[in-house]
Amino acid sequence: MKTPALRHAAPLALALVLAGAAAGCAPGNYYRDTQAQLDSLLTTQADLVRRVDRLDRKLEETRGGMSSTRASTETNLAKLSERLDVVVSQLERNQERMQDFGLKIDTVRQRMNAADSARVAQGMAPRDTSGILDPEQAYQAAYSDYAAGRYKLAGEAFREFLRHYPNTEVSDNAQYWIGESLYAQGDFPSAIIEFRAVVDNYPKGDKVPAALLKIGIANARLNNTADARKSFDQVIRKYPRSPEAALAKERLAQLR
Repeated sequence: MKTPALRHAAPLALALVLAGAAAGCAPGNYYRDTQAQLDSLLTTQADLVRRVDRLDRKLEETRGGMSSTRASTETNLAKLSERLDVVVSQLERNQERMQDFGLKIDTVRQRMNAADSARVAQGMAPRDTSGILDPEQAYQAAYSDYAAGRYKLAGEAFREFLRHYPNTEVSDNAQYWIGESLYAQGDFPSAIIEFRAVVDNYPKGDKVPAALLKIGIANARLNNTADARKSFDQVIRKYPRSPEAALAKERLAQLR
């Protein structure tokens, strides 16, 4: 196979041969003029050959770089795929554990309700259940309902938690999840009220940035653009380094 340089040089060699053949029957001036033209062509042709060679080398280098980049990309994608499989597996295990936990809570509730029904049937008053669960157990029971998608039940459980434990370290979280439970059911106006209660009742709680963000998102769902923008601006201004501030900036850009 001819190289690009040889392919381009062949026509020039033929031209030189023809020029030599014509030299014997042409005038001297014609020969000199023709020779000068051929010299010029030779120089031009040589430059072109060098340029083609350089382009060929660059092309090969580019191909090699692309192959290397592609191999590196494929390796990175394989690693990411493995990590994703691990995360998905962990999520599935956590979901199974949450479902099991939810079933256990439901079983306890059913037994308690059955016991209360039996007591009422015997003319006795139902037991006072306010002290059965400690704050952590009560909170986890409510959250298990939310995680299992039982949003109405979760909202009621969190309200019950706040009724008995209004001033614990997770009381602001319980108030926040009441809002989330309503939001998940599509009741955006009521969700806004509950999220606002997080800000008003627990101003120093760590759920305030998230509550403000969700107020903005819920208002956006209701097409209350001005109120949504106000909430997003508030998150960005008051909590500029929080993850919620980054999300608020994205949401704010979508409103414009």
